[in-house]
Amino acid sequence: MHEQTARKEDPVGVNVHTDGGVAMALLLEAGAVLSSSLDPSTTMGQVAELTVPRLADLCVIDLLDRDGSIRDVAVAASRPGLAESLETLRFEHPLDPASEHPVAQVIRSGEPMLLEQMSNALLTSFAQGSKHARFMIAHGYRSAIVAPLVARGRTLGALSALRLGESPPYESSDLGLACELAHRAALAIDNARLYSDLKRVQLAESFMSEASRVLASSLDYGETLQRVARLAVPIVASWCAVDVLNENGDIERVAIHHPDPEMVALAERLNRDYSLSRDDPTGAPEVIRTGEARIYTDIPPDALADYARDNEHLRLLAAIGATAVIIVPMIGADRITGAITLISSGQGRRLSAEDLPLAERLARRAGTAVENARLYTERSRIAHTLQQALLPASLPALPGAQVRARYRAAGELNEVGGDFYDVFEAGGEAWMLVIGDVCGKGPRAAGATALARHTLRAAALSGQSPTRMLNMLHRALQTQPADADLCTVCLVRFQRSEETAHLRVALAGHPPPLLIDKDGESRQLGKPGTLLGVLDPIEVHEVSEEIGPGQTLLLYTDGVPEARHGDELLGEDGLRRLCHPAPKLSLDGLLDHIERGALAHAGGSLRDDLALLALRLDKTTE
Repeated sequence: MHEQTARKEDPVGVNVHTDGGVAMALLLEAGAVLSSSLDPSTTMGQVAELTVPRLADLCVIDLLDRDGSIRDVAVAASRPGLAESLETLRFEHPLDPASEHPVAQVIRSGEPMLLEQMSNALLTSFAQGSKHARFMIAHGYRSAIVAPLVARGRTLGALSALRLGESPPYESSDLGLACELAHRAALAIDNARLYSDLKRVQLAESFMSEASRVLASSLDYGETLQRVARLAVPIVASWCAVDVLNENGDIERVAIHHPDPEMVALAERLNRDYSLSRDDPTGAPEVIRTGEARIYTDIPPDALADYARDNEHLRLLAAIGATAVIIVPMIGADRITGAITLISSGQGRRLSAEDLPLAERLARRAGTAVENARLYTERSRIAHTLQQALLPASLPALPGAQVRARYRAAGELNEVGGDFYDVFEAGGEAWMLVIGDVCGKGPRAAGATALARHTLRAAALSGQSPTRMLNMLHRALQTQPADADLCTVCLVRFQRSEETAHLRVALAGHPPPLLIDKDGESRQLGKPGTLLGVLDPIEVHEVSEEIGPGQTLLLYTDGVPEARHGDELLGEDGLRRLCHPAPKLSLDGLLDHIERGALAHAGGSLRDDLALLALRLDKTTE
């Protein structure tokens, strides 16, 4: 037999020359294997093992990825260590689909190829570099059959059977068996891919449904993105990292997940010692700058070396064990908010271009969630600032008395509440204590609250009585747009004498204040009056009362008695029970006790704002 170069053969009608019993047994056993699994990698691995040593000393099954690259999915060899060495070599020097390598030629043409004898010169001519050539020559590549994996009119890859060293070379009659085996394998691969595509769609929809639920469950985007990272592993990838642009425009890692805590610790160290910069030319920074996704399906060692900043950085990157990486931008309505990085590693399923649409869907949802959370946070900050502006920055020091206040807004954090309180001079050594409730929330409530405070202060400066002050506020509210906010107010005019203080109470639709005695018993002060801003004329009554040392005056809004647990309100009786320890508590301690009690009764979440204003005489006058 003479030495020859590559020769294409037509397998149709070729009789299997290999021992008939061996060939039949191989095809029967291959048929059983090919029908036993819908995982291409598992199936191809079993087929490769079957061919060695019955048909070949070395068998390699390559598949054509949808991105056009060629990757080996199975290698089996009769010599110990040869399969592992070849896999390492192919990883370092992947086959070029446009090269003259027999596998690349067969995949392009869809026709089988018989290489009866391969000289060193021939091996060198299609080697993927000098290292590849030395490898083939050193292991005695002698003869080969490369059969296309064709199913439903498409070439999916190639099956290569090789004989090494002193093994007899292949003949034309061997081609039929190899092609029949490749044909059956191709059908199994195509069926597995169709099944895999269906499962991928089902898995993607299930994953996105759960991810959407997670992203909508909280407005704390840091916590939410950590949950998304945990959800993505291992369903989508071996690793998931999420980076966002913080308020300063810097890249901040908010989530990293891997099933192994030690690997998470490694990644955290990598992020701590070699943090990302917006100017980095590749990786998440590039994706955040450009808004374009990046996918790396093959990561040779030299690429890691080029990316690493120093040897320690390279060691940590190599320890990640990445086999493929997808990085997608998180895009909100009008800007890029960050990036999600998905990494496959180890022996698990390797990420491919088929996973990119799912990653992009996840990133779009995450980007919207981050932007919504930031808008909510910004609105909450503005609302908090506005709310603080509507309340006194501090309470004045009253002669011979202590005064303290508490405020807790209920509902959405970005809504301004309508409860307010104030303490200010009323002329003639008198002081005015005010607490009120504007119906509604938001900007209109804020406007009405500001109007109420400023109107009452202006009225007090002009020496008006509590009744005239409330009438002035009523008229001011009526000048507002139709159906504007209504308002309830409790006014208490306070004037200290030597041993006691004189109180004058006026109510406009507001709950009456409580006077708590030395024994903890309490009673209401004042006479009910009408709501402000509704109908003319209003009815307001002023009631006089004396307060002495050891007694406490408590003004409050209806958020306290209306604290609800199911159908049960705290009520006025509940509030009085909370007031009972007052003689044993400081004024601050009493307000803390009432606030905690109302919050506990409501199960930790109040339905209405809570405002408290308390007064207690000092033991002696100055």
